[in-house]
Formats: sequence, C-alpha cells, structure tokens
Amino acid sequence: MKKVQLILENESKTKLEKLEWGLYDTESALKVFALLEDTKRGSTMFPRIDLRQKHTVFSTTSLANEMNSVIYKINMLGEGCEIPDSLMLDLFIPPYEQVGKLNTLHEIFQQYTEQYGTDINETQVLLERVNIIVHMLEAGPVEIDQVFMVAKQEEVSRHLLNALDLGMSDDDHMERLPNALWGVLEMDYHTVGKDLGACFFTNDTELVEAGELRQQTQLTPCIAANFMTSSEWAPTAESDASQQQQFYEWCDNNNLDQYIDYTLPEYRLGRLRLGEITEQHTITDIQTLVIQYPSIKEIMLINDK
Repeated sequence: MKKVQLILENESKTKLEKLEWGLYDTESALKVFALLEDTKRGSTMFPRIDLRQKHTVFSTTSLANEMNSVIYKINMLGEGCEIPDSLMLDLFIPPYEQVGKLNTLHEIFQQYTEQYGTDINETQVLLERVNIIVHMLEAGPVEIDQVFMVAKQEEVSRHLLNALDLGMSDDDHMERLPNALWGVLEMDYHTVGKDLGACFFTNDTELVEAGELRQQTQLTPCIAANFMTSSEWAPTAESDASQQQQFYEWCDNNNLDQYIDYTLPEYRLGRLRLGEITEQHTITDIQTLVIQYPSIKEIMLINDK
C-alpha cells in the first residue's frame, strides 16, 4: 500500500510528529501519489493548518484564568522572565478580542525560548503552556470543533506531464462527494477562482452568468484533510445524495442551464478522495497535536510493496 504522511513540527523546530494516510488503490489516487513524488524534489511546499475550537463561556474563562495563573507562577520563579501585570487577561472581555495581549505573550514565549532553548527550566516549560493557551484563545466562537490541513507542491516535470494524463476523467469527477469525511485525505482544490460548488455554497449566480467559473480539471500534487467534531460525526450516503440534489435544485431554480450543463460530471460537488487515516484519533487528539506542532514541515511518501 502507498502511504502519505504529513510531518508536523513544533514552533521551536526541535520536535516532529506525523499523521499518516493509506491511499486507495484507485487510478486517480496513484496518479496523485506519482505527482507528489515528482514534485517533491524540486518544488516549494506550501502548507496551512486551520484550527477552530468550540468554546463555551465557561471553558474560555477557565483558560483565561489558567493563563493568569501561569503568568503569576513565571513571575514568582524569577528566572529571567518577568511578564507585566498589564498582560493579565481581562476575564470580562472575550480573549480573542484581546489581540495585543495575546500577541505580546506569544512574543515573550518565542524570545525566551530562542535565547535559552527548550526544557531548560521551569519558566520555559510554563511559557510553552502560555503559547498553547494563546493559540487556544485566538479564535472567536465557532459552531463546531475543526482542524483543516492542506499542503501543496508545484512544478510538475515535463517528463511526468508526458507520461501521465493529468486531466480529470468523468470517472474521477464522479468519485467526488459533497462532504469531507473525518480524516479522509483529499486532493485539494488548486485552481484560481471559484467552481460551481463554491458558487452554490455562497449563492453566487452572477459568476456563472458572467462565464467566470473555474472548475478543477487537472490532477494536482495538493492534498488536504478535514477533522470535524469527532470521528463519529460524518456525512452519510443519504446526506451526500441529499446535498447533491439540493445543488441541482439550486441550479434549476436559478436557470443556470442557460449557461452550462450543470449535470455534467465536471460540475459535481465535492473533492476527490485519496485515502484514509491509518490511526484512530479523537478531535481532542488532533487539536492538541496541531497546537503543539503547528507547522507542516514535509510531505513524506511511503511505497510499501
């Protein structure tokens, strides 16, 4: 089985972790694997991790209280780091609105760690916790817990362009489904502009009427994975079919058949699914992982024959 790993790195660039996916034995997944292999050597990798945590007022206040307690402990230690009382969080203002304080606290962690190193004393260990709490409090309220990861490579070689048919076939398009499944590796949308699916979700008919749709028509060395709420929360075949039908009804109600044949496979909702994660995780596991390892360092490719 061919596998893809995302190698994650901590902020101090001293530790690594990984997440791993086993690829499906489909022609499209194997082509994307070949694309990733080909582009890995000579291209820049563009990564992104988006973290959203659903907080109640109670949990947010609890984290703010913990931050203030950690600041107090650091100041009591007297190990070359004194955090002004003015950076204590106001418990009556949402933490994500206290951007200046959060940014300054993160800078204090970064500067101290760069100067002294990691795990060198209790102050640095406590500052690691300051850093984690900052990231947990930065986002505003969201409806669900979510982690989204994406990593893109560029520069497909002329050799591979000649060897592989990178155009997405009707069969490739029909493998796409409207909703991302927990931890499933997908080929990311890597086209400038909006496709018809994006127009559907934003109720944008003007782009269609103007002939400015940008459908994804090529296989690309760009991967993404979505984790939402829990591994038990996932769309079903029925919910996928229902959303696809809602999409067709939206197209019909807006008379989009005047401009395109929206029933063609290339206009189908969703992304191409490439493989499944190889280990069991909860949303808390994933959130904790990306808080501690917030950068994607590398796409690792494994070919177990």
